[in-house]
Parts: sequence; C-alpha cells; structure tokens
Amino acid sequence: MTKSASFDVLGTCFHFQPAIDTIAERLGSKLNAIGVDPKSLFFSWFYAAQRDFTYASMCGAYKPIAQIFKLTFKRACLILDLPADQVSDDDVAAIMQQITKLPPREGLKECYDGLRAAGWDVSGVTNGGKQTSLKYYELANIELDSDHLLSCDDIQVAKPDVKVYQTAHLHLTSRGVGQEGDGERWFVAAHAWDLIAARKAGFKTAYLYHEEHDPVTEIFGQFDIYARDFNELLQKMKAV
Repeated sequence: MTKSASFDVLGTCFHFQPAIDTIAERLGSKLNAIGVDPKSLFFSWFYAAQRDFTYASMCGAYKPIAQIFKLTFKRACLILDLPADQVSDDDVAAIMQQITKLPPREGLKECYDGLRAAGWDVSGVTNGGKQTSLKYYELANIELDSDHLLSCDDIQVAKPDVKVYQTAHLHLTSRGVGQEGDGERWFVAAHAWDLIAARKAGFKTAYLYHEEHDPVTEIFGQFDIYARDFNELLQKMKAV
C-alpha cells in the first residue's frame, strides 16, 4: 500500500525571512521609533490575515489569502501604532513581491526526494494560491506538479474546514494512492490548528517545530510524529 504525505505549504515548507527583511529595509526606522521590530509586525499581520481568511470563508465570503495579505498590511501597522500614511503603496507592493517567491526551509528538497525514493507519494495542501505555490517549488528546484497540489482557491474554502481535508482524500483516491482510513495517509504541518483538523479527517499527523516552536499538547492533543526539522522528519517518516 502506497504511503502518502500531504504537506502544508506556507510557513511549513517555505519561510518568510525575505518578507521580514523587506519590512526592515523599508520601514525599519519608523518601526524603531515606536518600539516595534519587523518580525513582530510580520507575524502580527500574517496571523491576523490567516484569521480573516478563515473567518471570511466560514461566512461564505471566501477571498484568496494573497488579496487579504495585501489589503490588511496597513491595518496591521495601524494596530501597532504606525500610522498608515507612513506606509506607501510601494512599500506594500515590495513586501507582497517577497510573498510570491518564498524560499524553502532547509532540508525540504532532501525530505521530498527522500520520501519519494522510499516509495511515498508527496503532495501539497495550501491556503495559498496554486500558481504562486507551484512557483515556490520551481524556484526551489523541487519537483511538484499541479496534480500534486491542492489550493484552497480550487474549492473556495479555507483550512481548517473539513472540506479541504476531505478533498485532499478524494485527490489521493483519484490518483490511486491508498484508501481513506488505511492509516497510510499523512498530513505534515508546522501549525497545530492545521493538524487537529487533518487528524479529525483521518490523516496521521506530523508536526514540525520551526514556526510555532511549541505544539501546546494541552490544547491540541498528541500528534503521531514530532520533528525539529525536515531531516528528522524524513528519518521518522521512513521508519513508520
């Protein structure tokens, strides 16, 4: 029976440091004046955008997450006491340009290649746009075609709605990759909220520490694998 690994993409496989660096380059002096660092602004913005993306979807008003990122950046600045008139449209465009070409986490290619060499099917399931996400993989020289990437834009529903994980199951079944409920389908993410939904939908779950740093098991319960990085993840997944 073929094992499969469905990976979250944003934050799990690709990191945000270039966008944080661009915030520092363009707004650093203004942020210093109000005691805010670029990383704090970025993640305040990013997590709020994820919330808005999900809540809009829940209300039947789905919008692509890139659109939400673009339109809420100045609001994130306002919340941290940086006046919106100190942030230009060019600043927002420069930061958004970095979001379209996020670099891979260290060891991502080796993990994907290693799993495939061990007979696994590897795919992505993302809140991000399909073409943008495929470009991430292309720039990172990692093989991934459109048949192996599910974007929430495809179904106009945001994670962690169960429909996303059900659709991931249907895609795997349509490609002849195992059977739902066979215990061979895995979901990999650096976000505990993503994995509890995947677990409820019948996936085995693997948690990476590199974004949240703490799985907070008191809230989210136990996952099947915990890994510090992609090298450790590859070894643990090959051993299951």
